[in-house]
Amino acid sequence: MAEKKGHRSNGEGLVEKGSNLASLLDSAYIVIGLDGEIQEVNVAAQHLFGLTEDALVGHNFFSRWVVANMGAALIDQVISDRLVRGFVTDLKRNEDTFIGSINAQLVINQMDYSKSIECLVSDITENQQKQDEFAETLRSVTGGIAHLINNQMASVVGTADLVRMELGDRPELAEQLDTISKSGMKASDVAHNLVDFADTSDNLVMGEVHIEEVIQKASDYYESKLSEEKPRKLIIKKKDKLHRLFANQDSLMKLFNHLLDNAVDATEDHGTIIISSKNVVLLHKKTGLNKKYVLIAVEDHGHGMDAETQHKIFEPFFSTRFAGRGMSLPQVLKIIKKHNGQIRIKTAVGKGSIFKVYLPALD
Repeated sequence: MAEKKGHRSNGEGLVEKGSNLASLLDSAYIVIGLDGEIQEVNVAAQHLFGLTEDALVGHNFFSRWVVANMGAALIDQVISDRLVRGFVTDLKRNEDTFIGSINAQLVINQMDYSKSIECLVSDITENQQKQDEFAETLRSVTGGIAHLINNQMASVVGTADLVRMELGDRPELAEQLDTISKSGMKASDVAHNLVDFADTSDNLVMGEVHIEEVIQKASDYYESKLSEEKPRKLIIKKKDKLHRLFANQDSLMKLFNHLLDNAVDATEDHGTIIISSKNVVLLHKKTGLNKKYVLIAVEDHGHGMDAETQHKIFEPFFSTRFAGRGMSLPQVLKIIKKHNGQIRIKTAVGKGSIFKVYLPALD
């Protein structure tokens, strides 16, 4: 192994860079500079990538062995959180690729205050394949349940429509049949949301996303699909040209559609919903470093929530409006976590709610 220099601090004390522990590890141990250059490897790392120490040290880990963009995402997360566990990405090995899990920590050299990243890298391809098989089984089962529910609800709604046609001048019964139809449609929505929530796949296709387009599409969807049935005054406010995001656009569309649906349901007819967005910088408490985010807030002037309700809104199937329907906010939380974002809620009974979503910007 390469010559060791100086001492480094991991935030919990001093760690000697020349420690022999790395040579005893079964996992691949790699020290990487913030520029991606490999500074040190152990024997397990050489075995994992099938290369000698000379073929690894001095070369850029992110450009040669990590798939595009994921290296920058790892550095960004390590700088923000200092310690990262279970960062999963595809890694290259000769002509093949494998699924790697990386545990990483930020290390500061006490002599010159330079920063590097210590990584433990494991091949989890086999475990990931088993998880994928389980996830596929889960999706298949929930898909079958959803299909069954949809067939039954289609029969219920269709029968209600036929009976309504036969009633003619019985408006009091027609209103009850409308209730049956709407309940059937809501049950069908639950089935579709259940399928989405049961999707445990982390293999989202990520790319550069302009969040303004997502917000506009969510508002256009409301105007085209819901505005007549649920009339609301929708206001969009934007202070800045928003930072780009490294995200999955379809997932963000679902996120904001769910938040907008939630705001619509919480607001009376002709009430006001405000979608605002701006660039923000948050101070990370652990590292003392600033990090760029895009903040999108969805504000309604509806009934608001008490403390007990706030604690339950991210639980699957919890809803204050329709028993068993509450799948939208659990999906919102799931999507935010997949994008390393945050959500904060400000609410009070009778004063409405503000859902603030913070998504890390693409530097």
